Amino acid sequence: MADDNIIQFPTNRIVERSTAGPRKQDDKAAKKIRDHQTKQFVETAVDDISMNLLKSFVDLAMKTNNPNFTKDLALLVDVMRGMIYRDFNMPHPAQKLADKMVKLKTNNAGTVSAKLDYAEVLEKPAMTKPISGDVKKELKDLNDTLGFFEPDGELDD
Repeated sequence: MADDNIIQFPTNRIVERSTAGPRKQDDKAAKKIRDHQTKQFVETAVDDISMNLLKSFVDLAMKTNNPNFTKDLALLVDVMRGMIYRDFNMPHPAQKLADKMVKLKTNNAGTVSAKLDYAEVLEKPAMTKPISGDVKKELKDLNDTLGFFEPDGELDD
């Protein structure tokens, strides 16, 4: 008898929503949320790793108050950030730096090794001429002077 009071919703009145319009907005919103959460995760991970790394440097008695230390650490942390972002298929400027500087080689055993080439990112080559003209002249003068050297005693017994 209690079931007699229930009125069933007419099935011919059920209308399904079109998934074309709002679905695209939902996908964009979901991607935006996913990207934001990924960035928060990466930044938290980088902060944690950086603090542990800094503690290790302090334990090594490194001069962490040196401005050059701060520069080097900032570069190290940002490259680490780029590495983690790459793992999530997200772009970061440090990835371009790594792509330009690092060349990978695989040996016959299948082991991959990396070689850093700073020439791709440095403005000037590290060394243009091994010896300057002044140094060459000085070395020539020294060689000419040594040509006249005569030992004080006999070296042969």
